[in-house]
Amino acid sequence: MSEPMSDDVVVKIDGLWKRYGLPVPEVVRKVWNLARRSKNSGRPEDDGPWALKEVNLEIRRGETVGIVGRNGAGKSTLLKVLAGVTTPTRGRVEIYGRIFPMIELNAGLNMELTGRENVRLLAAVMGLSREEIESKLPDIEDFTELSEWFDRPVRTYSSGMLARLGFGVAVNVESDVILIDETFSVGDLKFQNKSLARIREMRESGATVLLVSHSLETLQFVARRGILMEQGKVIATGSSLEAVTAYERLVFRAEQERLEHRAKNRISTQEANIYSARIFGGNGETLTEVPVGTSFGIEVEFRLNRPLLRPMFSAGILNAQGILCKWNISEEDGLAEPGPCGRYLIRAWYPENHLMCGAYEVHFAVRDATSFETLERLAGLVSFAVIGDNRARGIVCGDCQWELIPIEENDRPSDGPEQTG
Repeated sequence: MSEPMSDDVVVKIDGLWKRYGLPVPEVVRKVWNLARRSKNSGRPEDDGPWALKEVNLEIRRGETVGIVGRNGAGKSTLLKVLAGVTTPTRGRVEIYGRIFPMIELNAGLNMELTGRENVRLLAAVMGLSREEIESKLPDIEDFTELSEWFDRPVRTYSSGMLARLGFGVAVNVESDVILIDETFSVGDLKFQNKSLARIREMRESGATVLLVSHSLETLQFVARRGILMEQGKVIATGSSLEAVTAYERLVFRAEQERLEHRAKNRISTQEANIYSARIFGGNGETLTEVPVGTSFGIEVEFRLNRPLLRPMFSAGILNAQGILCKWNISEEDGLAEPGPCGRYLIRAWYPENHLMCGAYEVHFAVRDATSFETLERLAGLVSFAVIGDNRARGIVCGDCQWELIPIEENDRPSDGPEQTG
């Protein structure tokens, strides 16, 4: 294999396109091109069901790159092209050095052979000599923690055991490039942590790792560089945090659109009518995205068709999974004004925004507090997204006070209870 132009570049992808299925016949392509050119529409062959579109990347020695994107974005296809499982439709892929693909748990395994025999088989395929294989077998056996199962046929293995076997080979055989596709999601937590720690060690020793995972915490822990893919294209690159943040915003926008377009659940007595709603900021501006920790408000325009001595309003904020994150009732928050017939704007202001990043929707109701009768209720009244660049995840955000206290060695407590005579 020839040496790369730069000693640091181990993976070079230039103008990569990939389409599955049979190629379009040349005569059909020519007629199609003529028809499309008459409409001045550019390159017609670039239309259609492409799994990858014009991917250009350079990955250097020692980089750990996390690839994120929604289902169907082209992440797994990219790894399969790099592994040689499928060939590019157009473009070039160059890999310099030994590559180990962990794309499917049973890829390259003979189901009738034992774990030990499959290790020998995989290592031989990777070009190791018999002496090298035998010298590494004890380390692989120890890492997999399969004990007596190591000498049993792999057809009897669970998915977690297959992952252990594959990882055992991948992280103990010296490879220049390792491809990992969602394999971290199997196996118990102890083995996952052990594998993550070994991947970081390999990164420090100069191995290049490309991994696809829907676990954003895993990507941030392992990867230093991140790539976001959408519809077969690379749409963002940067640090792993920057890629994860861009991915979340892409998902939040999609979830927000889904919330906006789904059927709204409405209860109405025609004694009150809700007309419109919006999210607004500190200067009164309409918002669709609210930064984490930033104050915001909900404004609703409605009409009372009969006078209410004690009108009561409630606003609930739910995340995209339907979990109620916050619910406020106007009467309990101090609003106690009678409402004659007429049109109104009501504003609910949240000076402390503890919502974590995500897509949210507002449920709103008008009630008569004297009888607790619901006059108008609308679920999914308005939607918005909370965005932020912080690493923390969850449902709520908030400051946490940390304290680091040094302990003198002589002041450390003993390991066991004090013995008394």
